[in-house]
Amino acid sequence: MNAPFAPTHDDETLARVAKALAHPARLALVRALSAEPCCCGHLVRDLSRRDMSLAQSTVSQHLRVLVEAGLVTRTACGVESYYTVNRDAVDGALAAFSALCNPQQTDRPTPSRLLEKA
Repeated sequence: MNAPFAPTHDDETLARVAKALAHPARLALVRALSAEPCCCGHLVRDLSRRDMSLAQSTVSQHLRVLVEAGLVTRTACGVESYYTVNRDAVDGALAAFSALCNPQQTDRPTPSRLLEKA
């Protein structure tokens, strides 16, 4: 029998998403990608205009974390990759975070189900 507060698979998924968002640069990347899909080079320039100068390799690593968490998708286009926000995953994560504060919700989303499309 599981303890009422024992971590579940869904908790692990939600924690992975929270960890992916727990950096100011990754939040800025999600914000920029919400406007339009971009390649890494464009994101580097966009961040530098927002007083967040990061090397392209650093931005690439942050994008990798977001892709692995399912929050961003990567599409290869020739030699470049374009990144876009996975809106279903972001919406699912928001709903799952909200459900943490409302455990009586009967249609409670499960993070693993919402992020499995990623």
